[in-house]
Amino acid sequence: MSNSPNVVVVNMFTPSFQNLNFKYPTKDRVHSATMNMFDYYADNKKKAFFMLDYFQGKFGKEKEMNIMFENGEYATQDQIDKRKKQYEKYIENSNIEKLVISFPAGYLEESVDIKKFEKDMAKHIIPMFLKKCGYADIKNMSYQFALHTDKEHLHFHLSFCEKKPNYKVNGNKLSYRHAGKLTQKELGFFKNEIEHYIEKEKYFTPLLKETNKELEELKSYFNPKDKNFLLKDKEDLLLEDKILKLGELLSETRDNDNRIKFGSIKDKEIIKLTKEIKKYIFSKKNTEFYISHQEFKNSLNLINEYFKEIAKSNHTDIVDDSLIKNKTKYLDNYVLNAIVNHANYMQRQSKISEDEMIHNIIYKNYKNTKTRNRFNILSNYLSSLSKSSKFVNKYKIKEAVKNINNELEDAQREFDKLFKADKEYE
Repeated sequence: MSNSPNVVVVNMFTPSFQNLNFKYPTKDRVHSATMNMFDYYADNKKKAFFMLDYFQGKFGKEKEMNIMFENGEYATQDQIDKRKKQYEKYIENSNIEKLVISFPAGYLEESVDIKKFEKDMAKHIIPMFLKKCGYADIKNMSYQFALHTDKEHLHFHLSFCEKKPNYKVNGNKLSYRHAGKLTQKELGFFKNEIEHYIEKEKYFTPLLKETNKELEELKSYFNPKDKNFLLKDKEDLLLEDKILKLGELLSETRDNDNRIKFGSIKDKEIIKLTKEIKKYIFSKKNTEFYISHQEFKNSLNLINEYFKEIAKSNHTDIVDDSLIKNKTKYLDNYVLNAIVNHANYMQRQSKISEDEMIHNIIYKNYKNTKTRNRFNILSNYLSSLSKSSKFVNKYKIKEAVKNINNELEDAQREFDKLFKADKEYE
């Protein structure tokens, strides 16, 4: 991108009858300036004509004038005359904001399809800009613009006003905007959005495609059809303990929820535990997920640098980071939802079985004696029981479990791995 500004916006305004000033001291001056504005914008001598239209025989046959309204279509003379009458009423209370949007010679025509750009200006860019300026309802705004070619560089003339009170003040209260020129923050936003549109196919769209690809890769680690996904961590059974605890808390506070939204949870302990699990997952280095997450963050940083470059080229420090925040929030919510629903699923599916009680014994001993193998842990537990205990051998453990199977719930099904991986804890 160029170091010199690619988009320059100059702002002026014509005051309403209620807001006369030294430059427009009378209503006649305001009326004359407003009506002349339409004729100046619509001058077909300043209109952009396209070579392709000439060879297709369209040259000089248009009924439309060189002025575009909110619908993204060029207006006819009858439509312009009708709008003039509307503005005779609007200018009683609404200022007419006027902007000139200029580009370096050759920049616009070499970078975009101008016809498409004009339509997108009308339907997307200008409405977004007006929202940023504090206007509540775009339907209550009137605007028009025209592309002029009478200078060495292409430039647009844009004007807009309120049809009725539409400027947000003091919360939800609406009033006419009485201030004159727009703020530098508002103009900076407008310049950035215009340049973003022009530059996006070269820089932004490839970055966004790569970021979305990486986001889908991250989501694949939390496939809701895979009930284990990344949370089945073979290296740290303490993570499973947190997941099981989370499942217990969810079962205590929620009744028969098939699908849980993390954002709907109010319990502070559940929220804290879920975030601890998420933090662990995101920090677990040298895993596929960690690597994918780093690639995703790098892509977001590139997008942020892209928007910073746009702001820098327009000599403004206004940087819109809403896309990056939304992408990050989307992934966080996706992962948090996956965690609580995984824990909830584990809690629902796990009624205690004969072997699961043994798994539980092994697990509790494992937390205190990580260096010992499975056989020694189990043997030590069984041999250390008193003769009066019911649990003097594996058979009696099974018998006891049968008697309490309907009373206990335990989510230890995952610990089959303790019997399958011979060398895992040796």
